[in-house]
Amino acid sequence: MKIIKLLTVFLFSLIIVVPILTFNFQPNASSAIDNRMLTENPFSQASLNGENILSENIENYVNDRIGLRDEMILAYTVLNDKIFGKMVHPNYQYGTDGYVFGQGLSVSSDQFTTYHVAFADMIKRIQDFCDERDIPFIFVFDPAKPAVLTEYIPSGINYDRTWVEEFFAALDEREVRYIDNTEVLKEKTEQGEVVFNQKYDANHWNDLGAYYGTNSVLEELQKDFPVLDVNDINDFTVTEELETSLPVSQFPINELVPNISIDTSNIVDKTYLYGNEIEMDSAYQTFGYYENLEKLDEGSPKALVFQGSYMNNYGYKYFENAFGEYIYVHNYQNVLNFPYYYNVFKPDCVIFEVTEYTFSNIYFPYEDIIQLVMNPELSEMLESGIPQYQWDLNNEFLYETSGTQLTEIFWDTDKLYGYVWISFGEEVYDMIMTENGYEVTIPTEVYDLNNEITITAFDGFDLIIYEELTDA
Repeated sequence: MKIIKLLTVFLFSLIIVVPILTFNFQPNASSAIDNRMLTENPFSQASLNGENILSENIENYVNDRIGLRDEMILAYTVLNDKIFGKMVHPNYQYGTDGYVFGQGLSVSSDQFTTYHVAFADMIKRIQDFCDERDIPFIFVFDPAKPAVLTEYIPSGINYDRTWVEEFFAALDEREVRYIDNTEVLKEKTEQGEVVFNQKYDANHWNDLGAYYGTNSVLEELQKDFPVLDVNDINDFTVTEELETSLPVSQFPINELVPNISIDTSNIVDKTYLYGNEIEMDSAYQTFGYYENLEKLDEGSPKALVFQGSYMNNYGYKYFENAFGEYIYVHNYQNVLNFPYYYNVFKPDCVIFEVTEYTFSNIYFPYEDIIQLVMNPELSEMLESGIPQYQWDLNNEFLYETSGTQLTEIFWDTDKLYGYVWISFGEEVYDMIMTENGYEVTIPTEVYDLNNEITITAFDGFDLIIYEELTDA
């Protein structure tokens, strides 16, 4: 009996002491179990927050950093799943029949608001910019998992999607060219194809869904570029891969998911050339530049694609296989800098892909959406009949910062204009207003090969042309 008591005391002591001894003091630590950064030491904070907040921060710090935290959370999650069939996880939730959905990500109950009107206006402005330059543009809407597998969503959730139809009506009113991939994915699901996994990666389509979604885009673009090939799944290697846990989680599953492999022997990766020079939002750094030598020989176009995680995780390879050149940029805040990327890459076509659950200030801030202003096309302005003037640049100066691939050009002026362009021979670029004047980023080879620079400015009343010959 005494031995049992001693063992009990010893075990309870271990339960208390081990978490304390394994306390995580590491700064900038993250948790794999719930995919977030852990609370930092409250005593290392430079600001004094007050006693109540400090007390709360201490509690959060201890809760996050206590030893064996991830193991305890995993054990608790697995026990709830096995005993009660209940998903206890910050990122996921069970639907019916064992389907897993994102926790608060894949379900939207938003109503159609002025935010969506502003978003439609922004898309229209980008399309107008492209149309004026004879560049085909397509907006692509990809559905969240509940939109395709609505019958499996968690009970008690009011999945209201009426805002989507109102948004499409707003696009129709503005004559925006768009694709809604909801119906094609629903159709494939009804035919027995799995385009969203039952459990794995609950917040994205899978490889097969990406195949059908990207083909919708390619089929539409064939109207502009008949030489463009639509992917054929028979040209790829289709297998299944066993997944044993949910992404960014140790929650155990056992699911075979589709895996589609594509021959990339003809594809040249040029991403690294721009890695240190391309300008991107600090939170969204995904960028890629690929040349498909076979498709280039066939005359397939250069595509500039603003895309989210659906494409970053799965869809990218299908565009790599189809376009002559495929440049992709993580959308969100980066698309709000659209003229910058257009200037750098001068694409043959532009695609703007957005997933249903990303219509929010988190991804596309409202204030930035309504402030996106872009230049009209210069040649149309020159033909407008507005008087033109020549002006010496004695009091203005132009300077540049050159990289291997990209050159930034700055025009310092304290005069405010409506629109400003800079031309290098026949190549025209839109200058962007800054605090000290105007700037533009262009390919270094364009700057190096041209010694005739023309700046054209429109202040709302007059069109003013400044010309300068340089030794660039």
